[in-house]
Amino acid sequence: MADTQNFSFERAPGSVPAARAALDRLEGQVPAEQLYDASLCLSELVTNAVQHPEGGERDPIELELAVNDEKLRVEVIDPGSGFVPAEVTHGDERGWGLFIVDQLSSRWGVIPGDRTAVWFEIALRSA
Repeated sequence: MADTQNFSFERAPGSVPAARAALDRLEGQVPAEQLYDASLCLSELVTNAVQHPEGGERDPIELELAVNDEKLRVEVIDPGSGFVPAEVTHGDERGWGLFIVDQLSSRWGVIPGDRTAVWFEIALRSA
């Protein structure tokens, strides 16, 4: 059974450190190395939600954290209608955030709809 926590943040740059602080609540449940990787991935997803707003500017960003013995799952949900992740290539100045998420997470994806959820999972290994 997963321990799940939900948070809501305004769409502003201050949401990035606030989301990381929410993730820090899992210290002790998630090994430090995986928590650090998750913090980097979460920062990228919340930054994207802030920088690429769709819907109302006042619509919040939602965060769901779920952890069990096997994995940590993080979802960042915003009012956008979704997107297709593009591959970045050498020389691109932007777009590397999802590449980082891809490299640090075990799995990740995008769930489009009336709202968009971008999620990632990190397999938990003992420290």
